[in-house]
Amino acid sequence: MSVVKCRLTTDWVWKCNKFFLNINTRKFSKNVKSDEKIKIPPPEDGKIQAAVLEKFSEPLVIENLDAPANLNTNEVLIDVQYCTLNGPDILKMKNLHKSPPKLPAVLGYELAGKLLEVGDQAKKQGFKVGDKVVALNKTRYGGLAERCIAEMTDVWKIPSSVKTLETVCLMDNYLTALIGLEKKADLQEDEMVLINVGLGGIGLAAVDIAANVFRAQVIGVSKSEDRTTLVRDKGAFASLKYSDKKLMKKIVEFAAERDIKDVFDGAEGEKFKLMLECFTNVYKEENQNNLLRDDNFSVLIEHLSREGRIIIAGFAVTKDDYDEDSSKKCPFSITGIDLVEFKKKHLESYREAGNDILQYHEEGLIKPSYSFIVGLHKINEAVKFISDFKCSDKIVVDLKNREAEIKLKDK
Repeated sequence: MSVVKCRLTTDWVWKCNKFFLNINTRKFSKNVKSDEKIKIPPPEDGKIQAAVLEKFSEPLVIENLDAPANLNTNEVLIDVQYCTLNGPDILKMKNLHKSPPKLPAVLGYELAGKLLEVGDQAKKQGFKVGDKVVALNKTRYGGLAERCIAEMTDVWKIPSSVKTLETVCLMDNYLTALIGLEKKADLQEDEMVLINVGLGGIGLAAVDIAANVFRAQVIGVSKSEDRTTLVRDKGAFASLKYSDKKLMKKIVEFAAERDIKDVFDGAEGEKFKLMLECFTNVYKEENQNNLLRDDNFSVLIEHLSREGRIIIAGFAVTKDDYDEDSSKKCPFSITGIDLVEFKKKHLESYREAGNDILQYHEEGLIKPSYSFIVGLHKINEAVKFISDFKCSDKIVVDLKNREAEIKLKDK
């Protein structure tokens, strides 16, 4: 039975350089100090508090800032209740992101709260003062502040039956996963998908959507045993700790159950092995910054036979790393899902996917998760958790209870 490969391409694969990939994140964590050593200014009338990046590779500073003003007609002003802290925020703090911030900067791009002001054009789209909303401010950031301006196409209303805390963990991860699995992979019910879960939330979201929305058969691959339990809880029928030999053996077993044979045989089998290596090499220390990027959830499709296929999704090492090694010629292109670029090219699909995600959650099909909640004044403790790769999921920053200590999610 022959193995046929499907080649995928993308216009927005980011070519990150070798310096970026070899940065040791542990150097950054040494510079992160406890919040207790950072002076917290008392609140001022007419001002808002925010976590501000004053210098690269330094802790965030709590400052009182002027409230956002001069709302454009297509914008809304959000009273921020929660904002998540994500890998791209950490990369921006180190000046390692493809879109470096202009200092001083307020980071945070995934936020939820209530509308305080609404521009005229936004009003025509149905937004009004008092609406509960979730926003994905991936080009503007500014979510780690008590108030934040967002463009209306990056804002969705929260259904009345849905908790604000749950929606703030929803959009970035689940939107990325849904676009990858639906638009790029054309995942069908009962198909098999192998997801490299990584260390953050996108992989878990992909497992959740694939298993519970598409009803696919999901194999989850993780670095540690504790994450295999999380993957299984999301609906994967198999959840494995990464091991070269064990992973290939299990794939052969799962494929055989579907009468798919000779998975790793011949030239096409060797290509399949290289695809797996491309995804699992992110666990090597020199490549782990790939796990913090926001354009690195990738989808590759390997057709195995007329009877079925295995879709590979998750975090991957870039094609450039393989091209630099003459002994490993990369036979495929990595399809990275970049929400900023996808929105530019497919605004209607972007908006529709966001609405679908909220509907899936309201219907109980998917359930977003987070590692812990922490107050704004303890922000640098959260930064250190992500920098040290100790988080299994999102970190939520509470803008209303600013002094809150770290609180783990209730089981």
